[in-house]
Amino acid sequence: MPIRVTQHMMYHNMVNQMQSTLSAYTESNEQASTQKRINRPSDDPVGMYRVLTSRNAIASTEQYEENANTALGWLQLADNTLSTQVTTVITQLKELAEQAATGTYDAVNRQQMAYQARELFGSLLNLANTEFDGSHLFGGHVYDQPAFEMGLAVTTWDPEWQSAVDSAGNTQSPPPYVVTGATDKSIVIQFTEVGNTPTSTPGDTGEVVAGSTFRWSDDGGETWHDGTVTNSTTASGSLSLDAGGVILTLPPKDASTGTGFTAQVADLDLGPGAGHGADGENTNGTLLYIRPTAIYMGDDNDPPPDVTFMGNTVSGITATPQGTFSRDVLLRMDSVNAAGDELTYSYSTDNGSTWIQATTAIPSGGVSAADPLRLTVPGGYLDLDAMPSMGAQIKIHPHRADLDYEIMKDTFLTVNNVGKDIFGGYYNGAPALVSEDGDISKNLFEVVGNFIAYLENNNQEGCQRTLPALTEAENVILTAAARIGGKENRVETALNLLSFQKIDQQEQLSNAEDIDLTELLVKLTQQQMAYSTVLKSSSMIMQLSLVNYV
Repeated sequence: MPIRVTQHMMYHNMVNQMQSTLSAYTESNEQASTQKRINRPSDDPVGMYRVLTSRNAIASTEQYEENANTALGWLQLADNTLSTQVTTVITQLKELAEQAATGTYDAVNRQQMAYQARELFGSLLNLANTEFDGSHLFGGHVYDQPAFEMGLAVTTWDPEWQSAVDSAGNTQSPPPYVVTGATDKSIVIQFTEVGNTPTSTPGDTGEVVAGSTFRWSDDGGETWHDGTVTNSTTASGSLSLDAGGVILTLPPKDASTGTGFTAQVADLDLGPGAGHGADGENTNGTLLYIRPTAIYMGDDNDPPPDVTFMGNTVSGITATPQGTFSRDVLLRMDSVNAAGDELTYSYSTDNGSTWIQATTAIPSGGVSAADPLRLTVPGGYLDLDAMPSMGAQIKIHPHRADLDYEIMKDTFLTVNNVGKDIFGGYYNGAPALVSEDGDISKNLFEVVGNFIAYLENNNQEGCQRTLPALTEAENVILTAAARIGGKENRVETALNLLSFQKIDQQEQLSNAEDIDLTELLVKLTQQQMAYSTVLKSSSMIMQLSLVNYV
């Protein structure tokens, strides 16, 4: 049955066709102007998801590149500081030590060298405080302040003074001497009376107590000043020596014997630089050199971690952590089973947000130091010498000085350094980088500080000892530089990989988002012709009516 076509129907259909053709033509024209196939989610929902995923991947890669470039800046500056600038200073110090170690130079010459050595010490201090973008390279996490500051320390060759036993019975080598005050010259202290018994016999020994006398010099022994040992007003059980405003505090008496330090009484006819025998013993009385050092102000990665008890615990309980902990671990005591032979506990590595439950056997004979309660946690375990109360919490907090940058997904690189493990100096009241026998040859600041004291007090043998010590300290510096250089190579490799990865991600984005220009030009031409045809045909049809045929 034929359908009657009205003018209204013709007009409505022609307008729809024109709008449809024009809409497609406009869409293609927009794609030509933006050169993007997808300009809004409705253009291609699946394609838009791919576009957003690719854009996020590119943004992440760019952030990794930024992190890697920042890390590379840290590492390159640290590498240059250690392998070039610090080693140059050490070479200059070696040259001075070689000269000072020979017998052709006298006290005046060594004093002249001392001026140079002090300036080189200052250069080392400046290099140890090197900054990158306002952050100090060698202070661990404490990168907002200098890693080292100038301080004073003590050197002695007397075996009686090279180690001490603290109140807990632990041997400290060297002892925790404390020096307060300031001086731009090294000071030598020589005891003249010990044990409150005056004597003038060279080599006599006695305990240093309050009332013992000494003499001190800050000009290499040219002039001497007398002093008396007193009880310390700041450290219980300690003794103090005042050398022109520079206060030397001696540690308390030996906890095991109840005796203090034994000093040889000096033969006052001999100068402070004489009498050092080939065997290293001081035959001219006990000499103490107060000389410069550097105090480390940063933090460390030293074990063991700190342990903090929270909640109700057994009084006097001792916790001993063992292992390598990369983050804080929080433990919670949950319950003991009915038989009393198993403890259920939980641990968390995200500050208590999530907990993981575990169990451990309770020693059959009871928990004690000999048979501790062992709690296994990520990174190691924690031993308790007494049973904690249920509900109590224990926090294992490792010392952490690392500043990490994420240079690739889940790949972190430490860019800062613990200065005391490279340059040495003093940390927490004692020299860093000290061997078990008390040798400080790896401690660059201590070696150079000793060298200055030897120069200023005309100690030729001390200058001879400095040469091998400088070589050993330099090896520590070069080892640290090599480690940092290895990290540089790793970052450069990561940057190359990130560059290729970014190109691949950009290609994926282009494939999902960009328009094919050749195909688009053909499409535009077709749509333009179609639209023109629709307009022309519509115009011709709309002009027709029955009037034309009447």
